[in-house]
Amino acid sequence: MFIDGIAVAAGGPAQAQGADVLVIDDEQFMCEGCRQTLEAEGYRAAVAPDGRRGLEIVQRVRPKVVLVDLKMPGMTGTEVIARISEIDPSIVSIVITGYGSVESAVDSMKLGASDFLTKPFEPDRLIESVRRGVELNETRRAAPPVPAEVPAPAAAPEAEAPDKPAVLLSGLETLGQYYALGLDRSDFLAEMKRLEAEARYHAETLGQIKRKERRVLDLVHDLRLVDEVIAKHEYHKDALLQILLDVQEELNWLPRHALRWTARRLNVPLAAIYTIASFYEALSLEPRGEHLVEVCLGTACHVRGAPELLTRVSSVLGIQAGQTDPQQLFTLRTVHCMGCCALAPAMKVDGQYFSDPSVKQLQAMADAYRPEREPACQG
Repeated sequence: MFIDGIAVAAGGPAQAQGADVLVIDDEQFMCEGCRQTLEAEGYRAAVAPDGRRGLEIVQRVRPKVVLVDLKMPGMTGTEVIARISEIDPSIVSIVITGYGSVESAVDSMKLGASDFLTKPFEPDRLIESVRRGVELNETRRAAPPVPAEVPAPAAAPEAEAPDKPAVLLSGLETLGQYYALGLDRSDFLAEMKRLEAEARYHAETLGQIKRKERRVLDLVHDLRLVDEVIAKHEYHKDALLQILLDVQEELNWLPRHALRWTARRLNVPLAAIYTIASFYEALSLEPRGEHLVEVCLGTACHVRGAPELLTRVSSVLGIQAGQTDPQQLFTLRTVHCMGCCALAPAMKVDGQYFSDPSVKQLQAMADAYRPEREPACQG
C-alpha cells in the first residue's frame, strides 16, 4: 500500500529513508513489481504514485537511482527528471514508459536520463539498468565538485611584439634564476635543448609542420596547463590518477611531454605514471580528436544495424574505429553498450546521443563541428 507516497512492505515507512532506488509511477502494479524485483536483488526500494510526491522523497532520501514514468497525472516524467538533476546531479534517472519513441528517448537523454526502458520489460533488463545506474551514481559522487563559473576578466590590451634586446634581457633574467638554484649555464642550455626536442617530437607525432616558435609556444602552453592541474591538487602524489584525468580533459590525450613534466613536478617515477596511464581505459596515450564519436555495438544495437551505422560514420569521417583524423578533430571508437537501447542503433558525439542517422545527417553533423574555412582571395 501507499503511505506518504511510499510503497511500504513489512519494514514500514522508515525503509524509504535508506532507499537505493525510487520508483515513480502512477500504476501501483508496476511500482510493486519493480520494488519486489529490486529487493530480491538486495536493493532497498521505495515508490511514489506521482511526480510531486516522488520529488518530496528525492529531497528527503537522495536515492542513487530513480525510475520515472513519462506519462503521469500532474507533473510529467520529463519535468520530474529535470527537477531531480537540479536537486542532486549525482542521482541517476531511468525512464520507464509504455509510450516509447525515438523522440521521447532523445528528449529524456538530453535532460539527463541514463537509460530508457519500454514497458513491458524483463526483470533482468531492469536489474541490469539499475546496476549501471548505481555505478554511475557512485562515480558522480566520487568526482570532485565543479567550481562555480568565475566571470572572465576583461581582455588586456594587446602587448607589443618583443624585440631582440627585450628577449635577451628576459633570457638573462631566467639564467640568473637558474644560477640561484645552484645550477650552471650548461645545465640550463641542456634543459632548453631537451625541451625544444620534445616540442619537435610532439609536432611530428601529430603529423604537423610548424614553425619553430609555434611548436615551442605550444609546448609551453601544455606544460603550464599541467602545472595548473597539479597545483589544483596541491601536488599530492596520491591524486595522480585524477591529475592524469584532468590533464587529459584539457589536452584530449596524454602526450609524452605532459607525462614527463608530471613525473618531474610530483617527483614520481615516469614508469609508474606510464603504468597507470596504460592500465585505465579512460586514459589515452594516443592522440585523440577534439570531438569523440562513439558507435554502440551492444547486442540491441548490433541486431538493429550498428555495423552498417559504423560503416557510414567511418565513410563520412574518413577514419576507422580506433583512429583520429589528421586534423585532430574527430576520434572514432566503438563501445559495448551505451545504456540507451531504445535508440538502437545508437551513437553519440561528445555525449550527445543520435539514433540511426543517415549519411546526409552524419555529413551535416560533421560539417557543423568542422571550423569554417576562410573564403578564397578574389583577384
